[in-house]
Amino acid sequence: MDYDILFEPYKIGDVKLKNRVVMAPMNMVYSDADGYNSEQWLAWYAARAKGGFGLIITDATVVNPHTWRGSDHLNTHLFTDERYGRRLGEMADNIHAFGAKVFIQLSPGFGRQGHASAAAPHLAAGAPSPIPMRIDLRNLNKGWEKQLKRLAPKLVKDLGGLDTIRAMNDAQYADLEKVLELVLLNEDPSLLKVWKGEVPRELSVDEIVFLEEKMAEMSYEALRYGFDGVELHSPHGYLIHEFLSSRSNKRTDAYGGSMENRARFLLNIIRKIRARIGPERVLGARFAGDELMPEGVTHEEMKQFVAMAAREGLTYISISQGCYENPAAFEPDGEGEMLKYAPGFKEASGLPVMTPTFKTPRAAAKALSDGVTDLVMLGRQAIADPFWPAKVKAGRVQDIVKCTRCNNCLMNLFEHKWLRCSVNPTAGFERYIPELWRVNAPAVKGKVEKFMAKAEGLPLI
Repeated sequence: MDYDILFEPYKIGDVKLKNRVVMAPMNMVYSDADGYNSEQWLAWYAARAKGGFGLIITDATVVNPHTWRGSDHLNTHLFTDERYGRRLGEMADNIHAFGAKVFIQLSPGFGRQGHASAAAPHLAAGAPSPIPMRIDLRNLNKGWEKQLKRLAPKLVKDLGGLDTIRAMNDAQYADLEKVLELVLLNEDPSLLKVWKGEVPRELSVDEIVFLEEKMAEMSYEALRYGFDGVELHSPHGYLIHEFLSSRSNKRTDAYGGSMENRARFLLNIIRKIRARIGPERVLGARFAGDELMPEGVTHEEMKQFVAMAAREGLTYISISQGCYENPAAFEPDGEGEMLKYAPGFKEASGLPVMTPTFKTPRAAAKALSDGVTDLVMLGRQAIADPFWPAKVKAGRVQDIVKCTRCNNCLMNLFEHKWLRCSVNPTAGFERYIPELWRVNAPAVKGKVEKFMAKAEGLPLI
């Protein structure tokens, strides 16, 4: 099959991409304990830039300086002031040196999908309403089932297997939850905390406005530090999404109730960012195509929200689906499963769309050729093989290391471990590979060699 379409240049806003293959944003928890950029993060992104991705979208980088941001349990990047900006700017420069463009994904917080900070354990994460998150075990797919069997094989066996759980009606499942909560409380409290979220604190209007303005401030700063564009972290159950969803937003003020009110937080953020960065710079947003939960945001509602957001000045739309409460949708087993949302979002917004969940170049090229999406995104597949684009371009498709959709990477995150990959032994260890060090980046290697040549032969003193 001809894969040339994957490597066509593409212009998005004021940014020219060398191809149409994008690395999706993923939280790999490689920041240091205080949320600063790390040597591992530099090498991680260097591998994907060196591997041929035309665009890299960073992990969700949180701009909220307060402990109620709810993100500290995932060890995310922070970007609250210039101390973080200098380190993030180094990351942007490094990605450019290895040949890719980079958009930073900015987040105001995790809301009810977050937890209290270790620095303030008695201050709950801030959210639209005090409604806790709880994963429905009936929504676990094959990848998650593998990980649950790895972590708690006896428990899964005693429950009769996940097929038994999936077949339960609501009343049966409610009874199971009561028993399961007692079991986990005694046997694995850390797993209980993942399954049953903490009750969040309802944000005040002053706090909401503060977050809107902070998102605008740090978007401007991100561009000043060298990022090519900004993406709003507004998908699959995190804070902005929580305002959009009547499942998680029960407010009765100007930020709750009608669709216009539930969109207010998102739209105010876009307006305030555009006022700071001007009309030309890239500002995208990622949205869930459907929350896929009772009372959650439907695709029809999301198309209306996307249309509202586009009118305020977005440059592109990035697609996701589901939420923590439906992890099978959040990280599906198959390939191209989110393409079904692309036509609706394209029509509603009139903007280019990026679609994830690709593994094979055949499926990615077909999606572009059919005009269903404008750019293809690789998430877990980019963990499994950072050199996917370069291998495809070189005609070495047979050498691609395929993602098995085992979700080991994601379960590591919820186990509070450094993320690893079951098929890529270098994942998490990129910082030890000399080819990924800045001095070996194509854009600087020749300059470094020339500089060092002038010092060759000097005596030690």
